[in-house]
Amino acid sequence: MKTESVTLTREELAEAIVSPVSIFDFPLEVVACPGLSRAQKIDILKRWELDARALQRATDENMGGGEPPHLDEVNRALLMLDPENAVPDGFGSAPTKI
Repeated sequence: MKTESVTLTREELAEAIVSPVSIFDFPLEVVACPGLSRAQKIDILKRWELDARALQRATDENMGGGEPPHLDEVNRALLMLDPENAVPDGFGSAPTKI
């Protein structure tokens, strides 16, 4: 984790929900983070998944750069918390490229 504490402050939690990579180095750190509820962990990972998919699309269109998207790791972490994929992502129907 990119924070010095094992648990997140209210500000760090708010930042993690908006930009997971600003707080966590790897998706499994979210799963293992004490003090976060299952729902908070899923929210953070769903955001990470959305960001990773956007980065993957950019990479597919030769506009990549920076860190790899960790999409497989995000999906593994989500499966650990929500095996049936029953929790909606809360982002609505984001546009997709066909």
